[in-house]
Amino acid sequence: MRELWRQERDGVLYQLRRRGRTLSLYANGVQHSEFHPERWVTGSVWDLLWLPALFHEPERCRRVLVLGLGGGSLVPPLAGLIQPDTFVGVDYDSAHLEVAEQFFGVGEFGVHTELAHARDWVRNWQGEPFDLVIEDLFAPSNETVSRVLPADRNWCRSLQKLVAPGGTLVMNFGDWREYSQSWAASRSARSGWKRGFRLSTPDCHNAVIAWLQHDASSTDLRKRVRSRPELDRALDRGRLAYGIRRLF
Repeated sequence: MRELWRQERDGVLYQLRRRGRTLSLYANGVQHSEFHPERWVTGSVWDLLWLPALFHEPERCRRVLVLGLGGGSLVPPLAGLIQPDTFVGVDYDSAHLEVAEQFFGVGEFGVHTELAHARDWVRNWQGEPFDLVIEDLFAPSNETVSRVLPADRNWCRSLQKLVAPGGTLVMNFGDWREYSQSWAASRSARSGWKRGFRLSTPDCHNAVIAWLQHDASSTDLRKRVRSRPELDRALDRGRLAYGIRRLF
């Protein structure tokens, strides 16, 4: 793996490494993004974040928001699978957005990036809601994987207000314990949602939770995965390895 770029900002060492056409962004030795312009499946946690988009038919998922864009690992699969009309990526780390724009070329996929803290951006947003909201907020200064914002009642309800009727919210947790000990796991958090699912992969400990405002099943998701030849092949070859469990 060859290093293409490195910078140190505010005590964080950022490194961009290349293996073949795959680019990986690291912060203090922790991988934060993986990007390939044509390959959607990474075999890791990033697959779990875009998979819930397939709970919808593509025409029902026109507006997408990613809070915690990082380098933009989610951009090629989301752009390729659903081709959203509006695609907004927010990140408070200028190094992340620099890599996303200059090296990963997310603008070519139609992504509008904004440099802002997610909490401030959500508080100040006055536009239309989104059909798909993905919240992936992890601090680059941490040498272990942990959320930068607690999933408390105020934050979860603020995110829920961003979701359009019939839409989906996806949140990333460092592991099942981090989720289960948060307000997001409470019975009260289910209010306003029709279904909840936990997605996982053998590659990492993360617990990715998807809340849906419409009825759907893991079978629906599997059928849509199978309907896409590139995902069907990845599933058969074991590259797209995911587990899914209905929470309610």
